[in-house]
Amino acid sequence: MAKDRYVWLDGMKIPVTEEVYRAYYRPVWREAKQKEVRDDTEYSLDALEDVGFEAVSNDALVDEIVADKLLLDALYAALDELTDDERGLINALYFDEKSERQVAAESGVPQTTVNYRKKRLLEWLRKKLKDFR
Repeated sequence: MAKDRYVWLDGMKIPVTEEVYRAYYRPVWREAKQKEVRDDTEYSLDALEDVGFEAVSNDALVDEIVADKLLLDALYAALDELTDDERGLINALYFDEKSERQVAAESGVPQTTVNYRKKRLLEWLRKKLKDFR
């Protein structure tokens, strides 16, 4: 025996078929199910802190931004100390993203020489920026 189905529209109870009833309420049921799943998987910040998670404070983010800015300033200051050839090598390899082989072909020196100079420059930069590690 089929159950009588109704849909409420503008305060009126309207009898409908099973198919219309299901089509009408399907989005409502879907939203209710999604809300149930969200409630099971989403946690408030307080609930997360209760189980041991710590929220990242804005102070920590500001500290990181300041540290990054200081490191960047020190890097640019160190790069300013390089000769034109050294700066050109760094620019070509890291800013222009050229390979050692391309730089060697353009400058007319062996690739091993480019590699040696790059390693020497990077080591010098590491020493200059050692306080930021």
